[in-house]
Amino acid sequence: MAARISIGGTFEHSDFDLCLRQPTLVLCDIEGAEEALLDPLKSPSLKAADILVEVHDCFNDGLSEEIAARFKTSHSVAKINRDVDMSALPDWMETLSDMDRLMALWEWRIGPTTWLWMQARDRIL
Repeated sequence: MAARISIGGTFEHSDFDLCLRQPTLVLCDIEGAEEALLDPLKSPSLKAADILVEVHDCFNDGLSEEIAARFKTSHSVAKINRDVDMSALPDWMETLSDMDRLMALWEWRIGPTTWLWMQARDRIL
């Protein structure tokens, strides 16, 4: 699997051209910079990629709706809101106090973050 994963430096709009040459999943968590980077007008090749992005509405109110709107014609868009499934936590967390459990799960943000799962309708432009 490691041979199929590529991690690089700063990603530019033109770097998304690789989405046209191979099936691509863009996993994006860039602390608010998704507003500038995920733009299909500047990167038309994004229309061919599946995209999972953490959207930081806590920095820019309404950003998740804005990004979803950018991709609504080329992708099916699902919004994933924050939800903690306590049954998925490790057993040792049951031994913690409520406050310690909260501190372990808290991301220290000023508000919740949303994820968008955007699946490309067409793989080839």
